[in-house]
Amino acid sequence: MATRKILQCVPSIFHQNNVTFLPSVSNGLHVHRFSAATSKAIDQEKTEEESTRYNPIHIQMLSKSLHQQIFREKFGEVSNTESQEKKINKSIKHLKRHGLWGKQSTLLPEVDFQLPELYGDNIEDHFRVLAQQQSNTYLMLAESLAEAKLPTMPTEWIKEYGWTKYESNGSTMSVAYPEDRALVFDVEVCMTEGKLPTMAVAVSQNAWYSWCSEQITEDRFSWAQKIGLKDLIPLDQQQSDGEWLPGVVIGHNVSFDRALVKEQYLMKGPKTRYLDTMSFHMAISGLTSFQRILWNYHKKNKNVGNQDVKEHLKKSQQRLQGPLVHDWVEVSSPNNLGDVYSLYCDGLALDKTERKVFVTGSIQDIRHQFQELMSYCARDVKATHEVFSKILPMYFERFPNPVTFAAMLEMSQVYLPVNNNWQRYLNETQGTYEDLQKEMKLSLMHLANDSCELLHNDRYKKDPWLWELDWSSTELKMKKIKGKSKNGNNTQTDVGEVTNDGLSQKSQSMVSAVDMKDNEDDCNHALNFKEAPYGQSAESVRSSDEFEFDENSAYEEYAENSFLSTGNECDQTIESLPFNTQKRSYSQDASVSKPTFKTSELVAIARKRKREDEKRLEAENRINDILASKNLLYKRKQHMVGYPNWYRDLCPRFKVDSDWKPGPSLITSQVQVTPKLLRLTWDGFPLYRDDKHGWGYLVPGRQHNMSRDKQDATSQGDAESVDKKMVEFPIRSLRKLMKDIPKFSDSEKEDDLMTEDEILSKIEELGNGNGSNWDSEEMLKMTKSMKMSEISQKRLCRDSPSWHVGNGPHNDVDIPGCWFFKMPHKDGSHKKVGNPLAKDFLSKMEDGTLSSFGGVQANRILEISKMISFWRNAQDRISSQMVISLERSELPKTVTRHVEYDEDNNYGAILPKVVTAGTVTRRMVEPTWLTASNARPDRVGSELKAMVQAPPGYHFVGADVDSQELWIASLLGDARFAGFHGCTAFGWMNLQGNKLERTDLHSKTADTIDISRDQAKVFNYGRIYGAGQPFAVRLLMQFNHRMSVDEARRKASTMYSATKGIKKYKLKEDVREIVRKLLSKKKQSRWITNEELRTLRRRLKYTLEYQYVEDIESNIPLTDLLDYSFDLTEKREWKVGSESEMFNQLESIAMSDEPRTPVLGCRISRALEPMSVNNEFLTSRINWVVQSSAVDYLHLMLVCMRWLLDKYDIDGRFSISIHDEVRYLVNSNDKYRAAMALQISNLLTRCMFAYKLGMLDLPQSVAFFSAVDIDTVLRKEVSMDCKTPSNPHGLEKGYGIPEGEALDIYDVLKLTNNGSLEKPKIRK
Repeated sequence: MATRKILQCVPSIFHQNNVTFLPSVSNGLHVHRFSAATSKAIDQEKTEEESTRYNPIHIQMLSKSLHQQIFREKFGEVSNTESQEKKINKSIKHLKRHGLWGKQSTLLPEVDFQLPELYGDNIEDHFRVLAQQQSNTYLMLAESLAEAKLPTMPTEWIKEYGWTKYESNGSTMSVAYPEDRALVFDVEVCMTEGKLPTMAVAVSQNAWYSWCSEQITEDRFSWAQKIGLKDLIPLDQQQSDGEWLPGVVIGHNVSFDRALVKEQYLMKGPKTRYLDTMSFHMAISGLTSFQRILWNYHKKNKNVGNQDVKEHLKKSQQRLQGPLVHDWVEVSSPNNLGDVYSLYCDGLALDKTERKVFVTGSIQDIRHQFQELMSYCARDVKATHEVFSKILPMYFERFPNPVTFAAMLEMSQVYLPVNNNWQRYLNETQGTYEDLQKEMKLSLMHLANDSCELLHNDRYKKDPWLWELDWSSTELKMKKIKGKSKNGNNTQTDVGEVTNDGLSQKSQSMVSAVDMKDNEDDCNHALNFKEAPYGQSAESVRSSDEFEFDENSAYEEYAENSFLSTGNECDQTIESLPFNTQKRSYSQDASVSKPTFKTSELVAIARKRKREDEKRLEAENRINDILASKNLLYKRKQHMVGYPNWYRDLCPRFKVDSDWKPGPSLITSQVQVTPKLLRLTWDGFPLYRDDKHGWGYLVPGRQHNMSRDKQDATSQGDAESVDKKMVEFPIRSLRKLMKDIPKFSDSEKEDDLMTEDEILSKIEELGNGNGSNWDSEEMLKMTKSMKMSEISQKRLCRDSPSWHVGNGPHNDVDIPGCWFFKMPHKDGSHKKVGNPLAKDFLSKMEDGTLSSFGGVQANRILEISKMISFWRNAQDRISSQMVISLERSELPKTVTRHVEYDEDNNYGAILPKVVTAGTVTRRMVEPTWLTASNARPDRVGSELKAMVQAPPGYHFVGADVDSQELWIASLLGDARFAGFHGCTAFGWMNLQGNKLERTDLHSKTADTIDISRDQAKVFNYGRIYGAGQPFAVRLLMQFNHRMSVDEARRKASTMYSATKGIKKYKLKEDVREIVRKLLSKKKQSRWITNEELRTLRRRLKYTLEYQYVEDIESNIPLTDLLDYSFDLTEKREWKVGSESEMFNQLESIAMSDEPRTPVLGCRISRALEPMSVNNEFLTSRINWVVQSSAVDYLHLMLVCMRWLLDKYDIDGRFSISIHDEVRYLVNSNDKYRAAMALQISNLLTRCMFAYKLGMLDLPQSVAFFSAVDIDTVLRKEVSMDCKTPSNPHGLEKGYGIPEGEALDIYDVLKLTNNGSLEKPKIRK
């Protein structure tokens, strides 16, 4: 790495060589402090310093050599004219106002190398020539097809495998692929059979073509487990020398069709390019997301109840003061082919009824309806051609620069290589996800079971979370049996009725019968048997061998029963029984000795035995009752009888053929009861769900609703009139819970949480503790009464807690003793939260705002929920990615001859279904890869992008554009203000700002309103996209939910005043003259604030209506001044803010008659043009200027990079672009040359922007990428090891993938022989 010489310079336009050296850290390099003793070293640097080029405010510019090669001007310096001096002084004054003038700046080592020769007279000509060279062939093919009249559609289709060509004369023939090079193409897939193509239709200006898969032509067919090129549609032609012929394919959402074309999966693929009519439509007539909702409201009467729609219509009507006219609705439509066809083809309808067969039907259905479905596919192709014929001329009219068209051709070639690690990733991620899901479900089931136990003794009524669940249960229903009454009539007895002592009526009668047995029966029973089973007589038992005679039991039973008769009888009986020393037995031998018992012992034995018999008999009767009741149950069994209803809902019904699991197995993190079982808290307050407001939380301390409810109930004299919530809500439990939490121990909070008894006790305690002696009980009583009256009055008068700030309180939620606050929603306070465990609240889980009071188990559930959030939301999209495997013969020789090539590694590729212009700003859109987050250690599956891995012999070469959109916005402001780089505070902070000194844009914003730097980034980007103060207020409250609305508004106002500035209006000159004459003002300011404008209107109205006014000569009738609809101003601008000039320029472009991007001249969608929307959707239009300019930036880079790859024979292809990232798949031997090509592309692209805005120079700080990444995998940073729960060992240990290289411009120059793109000569 080249040594960095970083000098800290004091900016001065008059003393550029007055350099002070200070310690600084830049790009990881340490700069030492120079002392007077090192003057010799300083002198050595002076030569370099003197040769360094600066602009008027001492910002370092490109080296002299690079500047002359690119701009071809002598120096590009600002001439020292009087007007230029005024601009410079204006800039200095502006920078001083914002505390930036005199701040230290960094001197970078100069970069000097020989650029490739540029075409044309200037850099704009150069890019135009490049784009024409790259796109002319495809343009001619596309235009010829658009202008052609299609041949007649076939009436009968051939059902044969492969391609069939239909000649215009009616003949057909089998072909390997379509012979024409310009096609309109459409593929249909039987979704129930998989992701592979089922049938396709193509048309050229000469013939129709149809393609059938083997699924249709063969009755018995199944796809191979490993999907390869043989399963896809061949479409491209290859010449005998191996060269591919250029071609163009047109389709609606054509990336879907491209993913099913065979040749597109080859690494060194064909020269066919794909044009998407849906992307063309979005660029020409596309809708914003909110406009789409409104369009459906106006055209299809949908979204009628949408609150946002109602508010928008109301505001629009008030603003227009008349009936609404939505011209944009008539010149736009959603993206589907049916609506697009209707828009461009005179309102014609497109029949899409057959489409459902491909979605829900089977392959057999498709075979049976083959002719109809093939015709349906052909009709779509014909409709697409009609749309393309109308839309292509409109596209070139609105996007005249060829760079835009050439870049869209390049962007259609997205390509992601994968290998066996892709399937390993899917398996391990899914396995980890399922394990965590099982753990979470098991924990949730345990929580549900534990909570269910609270039904015992109604303990749930004391739980602040579970009190409102449905704890009611169902009773067991049984058939009624018929019996006969004493009079002989049939009666019905409900055996299901249970008496208070727990026995059924039948069981009670049996127990009574046993009690009525006489002593003789008891003695016989005791002498012969233990006991007769229920339902059998003693005789039957004697005759069986089922029971064994036990003398011990016999004696005890006989003694017990005999004793209970009479004491004498008991004595006689005992004396008559002989005993054996080992075993009691009945004998006639009177000589046998017998034990001696006391009467009390016999009584105890007898009573004990009696109790045991009763219990045994009762249990036996109950069991027999239950067994006997089997026949009395209904065939359809009741579900979970006796369990609470909320618990029953979590338990599936038993089904024989299903994968039934016992217990609350239906519980997930998505069900409404889960947050309550977890006992979730927001800032320590228990969560509560209201039907109207959604999820929120309860803050205790509210008093007036408790006293009112009690009074209402008392006055009515009916306990049932008290609201159920008043009776059931455990306010005392909640108060105690809050008091036990340390953060609620403040005195003011404690007062709100204390009950009346606690307050009285505290009064007495404080009085005694302060040495006060209560003279009498009466005095103490009076003091308590007065204090209680004061506190009660204070509580009743306050309808919100003074110690808590949030989204509320919403007092229509009448929970006694509590205020209800809504949980903050990312889209604003008017939205309601549907699930507290959703991904929007992950950050709140991490910082502890959203936590659990349910112990370790509940906290683990929250942790798991956070870990699986990414995979839960993305697994379907990721798992459905179609991977096509490549055989050895289908791979480049660079791969197969590489030492690391492994034939079993299953090399293949994924073609993401991107829409090259998927938004009105023309940004590329794709649901998986363009939205994937970077790897995080607590997110299962978040290592997704790292599973895109280059095959052996290839590397990914790419870079992130540093602060791309901020730089573009600041450039617009600089060009407007003084015409040189960094002349505004916003531009200076982007170019020279230092994070360590807090002079960069994000640090400045953070310091202005006391937020973190990361949070300031969100504010800054949102602001340049056109978001206003309401957005800032909402964002501040999201970042800090404890912030009040007033404080958020104050901070937002402070930030916007410092950045965007103050809005001022410029009075019309005639109005100024009238004001001076009418109001006797010697001087009327040309620019006035909104408040001053309103005051001026009132004064003019009063003067004209109530005072004598002499005739005043004016071009404006004085009566017009009385009309509030008459505009007194000619324009508005932002003033004194650090970003005022930038916003003035953005609004100037957005509100022009034909808004166009300033560099490539791309025009805004017809749905947002002022002629269609008047003054509506201004935020979207400002956003369009910035983001669409960023798309211009990407297009310029892609065109320049393609030029360098082709010119210098660098083996590489475009892989993907993700927002401000761009990645190329490059031969490892060419990786450093590709890195240098990227640096040159960035340099020329930035220079193109500066040139188009009238600045013939470029600061060196933004000329080159801070780093170009060279890596074997797709990841954000080359040093990221991507450790996640599903990849705990990381890439290096788990997959054997080392870190990549991150090279700055100095490193790349060193590795490429000072920037040479020529192939190094191989030494023999």
